[in-house]
Amino acid sequence: MEEEIDLRIYIDILLKWWWLIIGFALLCGIAAFIFSSLIPPTYEATAGVVAVKSQAEISLGSAFRAVTDEYQGQIQGSTALIDQTTRRLNTLAGMVQDGSIAVAVSNELSNTLTEEERDPAVLLSQVQGVVMTPDTKSNSGSGGSDTIQVIVDHSDPQKAALIANTWAKIYEQRVNAIYGDVKALPFGDIHDQVVQAQADYNQKQEELLNFLSQDYRVGELQRQIDEDKAIIASLRSGRQTDANTVINKQVDTQQRLFGVTVASEVNANLKIVEQKHSELIHQYDRDVARRQRLQDLLQNAQLMREQLVKGGADGARSNGLAILSLKSKVLTLSTLPIDQLQLQIPSVEDLAAVGSYQEQLTAVDALIAAMKAEIANLDDSIQSQELAMESGSGFSYLDQLTPDALAVQDSVSGKALQRMENWHGILGYSAVLDKPLSQEIARLENEVRSLNSEIVRLNGIKNERQQARDLAWKTYSNLLSKEQELNVSKATASSEVRFASQAVPPREPIKPKKMMTTAVALALGGMLGVFAAFLFDYIGLESDPRKFLKRRAA
Repeated sequence: MEEEIDLRIYIDILLKWWWLIIGFALLCGIAAFIFSSLIPPTYEATAGVVAVKSQAEISLGSAFRAVTDEYQGQIQGSTALIDQTTRRLNTLAGMVQDGSIAVAVSNELSNTLTEEERDPAVLLSQVQGVVMTPDTKSNSGSGGSDTIQVIVDHSDPQKAALIANTWAKIYEQRVNAIYGDVKALPFGDIHDQVVQAQADYNQKQEELLNFLSQDYRVGELQRQIDEDKAIIASLRSGRQTDANTVINKQVDTQQRLFGVTVASEVNANLKIVEQKHSELIHQYDRDVARRQRLQDLLQNAQLMREQLVKGGADGARSNGLAILSLKSKVLTLSTLPIDQLQLQIPSVEDLAAVGSYQEQLTAVDALIAAMKAEIANLDDSIQSQELAMESGSGFSYLDQLTPDALAVQDSVSGKALQRMENWHGILGYSAVLDKPLSQEIARLENEVRSLNSEIVRLNGIKNERQQARDLAWKTYSNLLSKEQELNVSKATASSEVRFASQAVPPREPIKPKKMMTTAVALALGGMLGVFAAFLFDYIGLESDPRKFLKRRAA
């Protein structure tokens, strides 16, 4: 834990040495009072000069302003303007301590001031200029007022007020003379400039008017350009029409030549292909019809055999002619050789004796077997044809129409096509028609470009002369306005500052201040007594004043 400080020790020391502390305080206070009473008093007089800026402001801008304004109202809300105004007021306040002003004041007050007081250096040491702020008479120029105070310190209150008023009056004249002369200096020869600017403007105006009346042919050139463009459009339209006519005729001729040569040969080959395709369809229909017919005859033969089996030998004679008829029908439909069908053309004897039961049965069985074999062959043929037509392989004969199969190179149409490759026919007429039109179009387009270039050149000259005329007019009007402003400013009493308030003789001096000086001395004496008390107690001296005095006396 931290050790606590016991203040009672220090309080006891102060109480033991109270007489020493009070003694030092009284001694210092009395000494300060006597010293301040011996110092001669100094009085302060203050005269006020206001920075009003009442003048004619002349600038190279387009507006003339004659203003008498209060700076604080003008610059509210603008930090830059506040800073500018502050710098201006501080500059004016610094001009208060001017040696020429001190000399002028010394000369004017030569009958009032003593020889020592008339010394300009002495006067300058007594005068100061400050910008008055709202709170105090501070030397700060931080804004808030436009009053410059001329403060004079002097041992005589009457002389202090007199010096302050005289100084402020001469200061006003000095500042206004300096700023008024500076504003008029740049415009001394403005009248000669106005005359020269007017002559220059008249010359530029005359040059522009002469150019517009004599050399500016933009309207004429533009009309010529419009006419040339109309002719070019008409020539291009005619050239396009001629080209379309020739090309269409060329295409029609080539189509006719192609139809006479290649198309006729292809059509002839196509007829062969169509014929083969028709034969393929006819063969398929014929096989289907034959099979159906054989299927019907097969059913009849099977019925006939059943009758033979049921009738036996007794019915053999009655079935002979039916069997013979069936054989002849099968013979006409079958594609098999006759020996396989075991059929023979019957003779007269065969018609008389149709054979026995067993012979008839054998013949019917042979006939049934032959028809089944024929139907099987037809089924295979029909199925293969159907498969071929479904897959397209049945149209393989179309390959005969390819150029290789047709041998186009060696055919009449092939030789005709070879002769047509480099044949332009009537296209040569297109070049004959196009050449004069293209030449005329190119000539007119070059002429249009030349005319446009001339228009651009003339417009450039016009713009340059108009700009020169306008610039000369702007210069002349600006200088004329400045000359008028200068005339007004010469008739206007310009002033940067005004002597606003006179100084009055002060009643009370500003120094010395006896009571304040005595109070400060008492405080310092008390502090010195406290220090002595702690020192004496530390070295062990007696705190009783009587014993202390006896010891000091001994």
